[in-house]
Amino acid sequence: MLVARRYRWIFPAILSLSLVVSACGGGAEEAEAAPADDSATTSESVATTEKATTTTEATTTTVAVEETEEEILANLSSDLEQLVGDWQETNGAPAVSVSVRLPGQEPINFAGGVTDLVTEEPVATDDYFRIASITKSMTAAVVLQLAGEGLLELDEPVQTYLPAWLDGYEYADQITIRQLMDHTNGLKEYAFDPEFYTLASERLETPIEPEEIIDWLADQQPLFAPGEQYSYETGGFLSLGRVIEQVTGNSAAEEMRSRIFEPAGAENIYLTPNEFPPEDTVNGYGRELMYFAATGLIGREDPDGLTINGEPVAAINSLPQELLRSSGWTGGGNEAQVESVSAVFAAMFNGTILSDEQIEEMTTPALQGSYGLGIDNSEISGVRVYSHGGGVPGFRSQAGYLPEHDVAYALSSTLIPLPAGSDVGDLQTELVLLLAQAAEALAEASR
Repeated sequence: MLVARRYRWIFPAILSLSLVVSACGGGAEEAEAAPADDSATTSESVATTEKATTTTEATTTTVAVEETEEEILANLSSDLEQLVGDWQETNGAPAVSVSVRLPGQEPINFAGGVTDLVTEEPVATDDYFRIASITKSMTAAVVLQLAGEGLLELDEPVQTYLPAWLDGYEYADQITIRQLMDHTNGLKEYAFDPEFYTLASERLETPIEPEEIIDWLADQQPLFAPGEQYSYETGGFLSLGRVIEQVTGNSAAEEMRSRIFEPAGAENIYLTPNEFPPEDTVNGYGRELMYFAATGLIGREDPDGLTINGEPVAAINSLPQELLRSSGWTGGGNEAQVESVSAVFAAMFNGTILSDEQIEEMTTPALQGSYGLGIDNSEISGVRVYSHGGGVPGFRSQAGYLPEHDVAYALSSTLIPLPAGSDVGDLQTELVLLLAQAAEALAEASR
């Protein structure tokens, strides 16, 4: 098939674009931390007090009846299920899993849909999803811990720890650890470049090593001098993985587990391709260009004829997985039960994993933007949120933390790209308001 051979590079390019483009929108802010949208509607507030009215001949007296803690949590669970269910019905995502954590409470978890459109097995909260670039926040937390221990300095050049890093690149000796973490390094995003995926197009069944991506970056022209601008990219976080390994003598997966997962009590999260979940993830699905790439561009048949909302979709788990599950690593490789992701986000910002000084360092935006060190710091409808999004073939995810309320959340869905108006950022806008109101109601009830 001549057309399929001629454009075969487009398939892995589009798949990999989903790894980063879907995670960051057009800057990290669009999807990773939804922009403030004061016009967004919300579910009915769980913090609203019930009112009883007593009428006499002369006056009408209104007496506020406060909800109990149990009622607040029950209402939140119901409102959460309604909110997520409506969102899922609108966009057609086959599966969605959500976990939220309020201070002093057990996590509230919800899953809806099916793990596979063919088997129609119901999805459960203990199923595994691919959380993509949310991994960057966890990598950044490890690096901040290492800096706190004196094993590295954030403002030291990367070559201090990896002497041969980006050998031959114009600014190789100037780019710092911090600039890898805040995307002010000027490196090209390899997922935006068809040339890079021409190299990968013949090896979809072969894992790719971080050094192969770093070597490719070394041959590219910089977008700008380090520190001058912001441009979201992933190769810098792969480089941070190698820095972690160099200064500790352990694998990045071991360091992430001992420093992040275990302190957070997050038992069911795995950094691929060093380790994999004990069960396969649910099946993810691709529509529009993702479907076209997974079928016609590589001359592959579409035996199942699956559709969502009347349009064809490709089952991503039926494709070769070796390249897909190795290209993200410390920039986007984690696979998890969503409850473990919310546990990590709570622990990163409540003092369990990072000190107050490290949290301040992490959440201080670079330049004049909203992205700090592996995290976005934005205001969503008046609520301060630390968040990160992620997208890989078949999966679209989001996680965040509300510092003023000590509330964490995480969600993942199995359709990419999600239709306009019902992406994870749109859900996040309503979810943040719902959680903030519930946290305020709980605080009031405890007084």
